[in-house]
Amino acid sequence: MLTTEMQKNLGQFFVIGFNGIRPPENTEWLIKKRNIGGVILFRGNCPSMEETADLAAYLKSLNPASRLSVSIDHEGGRVHRLPSPFTHFPAMQNMGRLYEKLPSSKIAFEVGMAMGRELAAAGIHWNFAPVLDVHTNPFNPVIGDRAFSNDPEMVSLMACQFIQGLQEAGVAACGKHFPGHGDTNEDSHEVLPRLPHNMKRLEALELVPFEAAIQQNVAAIMTAHVVYNGLDRGLPATYSVKLLRDLLRDRLGFEGLIVSDDLSMGAISKMSSLDEACIRAFNAGCDILIVGKDPSQQATALDTFARAVEEGKIPAERVAKSLARIDHFKKQYCRMTGVQRPPMSVIGCSEHKELLNKIKQIV
Repeated sequence: MLTTEMQKNLGQFFVIGFNGIRPPENTEWLIKKRNIGGVILFRGNCPSMEETADLAAYLKSLNPASRLSVSIDHEGGRVHRLPSPFTHFPAMQNMGRLYEKLPSSKIAFEVGMAMGRELAAAGIHWNFAPVLDVHTNPFNPVIGDRAFSNDPEMVSLMACQFIQGLQEAGVAACGKHFPGHGDTNEDSHEVLPRLPHNMKRLEALELVPFEAAIQQNVAAIMTAHVVYNGLDRGLPATYSVKLLRDLLRDRLGFEGLIVSDDLSMGAISKMSSLDEACIRAFNAGCDILIVGKDPSQQATALDTFARAVEEGKIPAERVAKSLARIDHFKKQYCRMTGVQRPPMSVIGCSEHKELLNKIKQIV
């Protein structure tokens, strides 16, 4: 049965973006009145170090009781949203190459720790990284050098170091894109990629880094908007009970948050409205729904989601389980008191510059 408290907190499942360096009024209303669970920052939200930190603090102040999570895609290389003096580390492919030269290196741990310290100093709780995809397709238009390697064991090793460093710095990691986006020919930002791979193939290759990350206690895992016809014909992983519940939850034993990739991306928006996408992704097993930057669409999606819960199209048991996972996550990573953030001086500090220079010299 759905309790009043559960109904009030349905916004906790939503992570929203917005345009500009201050949220518009309707975005603020969603955070204040609908208990939105999180905000994702993009390059356009972060013109300077000081403004980024001020924005993160302001967003959290809009509804302290919601323990709003502030997240970002901060992978290094071409996926880098933050301005100078934030340290801009190279693409993760370079970490793999460096490890081949220095196999005893803990360089990915050091990079994860440095990134975590800088993000924490700016008030950011959650990094949608690392990429756990194995880069097996040289013609892949979207993964490429974002992946550590084309070797699943190397990806596992480097990713686990990175996750350990990031989370020891107090910032949640999110491995992506489950169960693997590395072999696609198409970009899921634009279209829905399809792969023929079956379980035997995934067990030998794509799933290896995800299993390792789960053992490393990664806080969250993000879904791939990719169809795996050998496992669930016609359904992207984001909509697949077989992949998210049966495989990721039950078989692999993952207990953290399952996060949808952005549901406004072309792979999903060309097959479903945002309203329908939220319901389908949640019922498949996602706990967190990333819903683009349009506040009117976000509000409509939340209203439709709430009606689906009231009508029993989304089971109350699913709502309760996901709220419990989110509460556990926020107690660990989004505490408002009792946590001492690193000073802002850690951002772009000499130690991090030395680490960056060491990487550049070796690679």
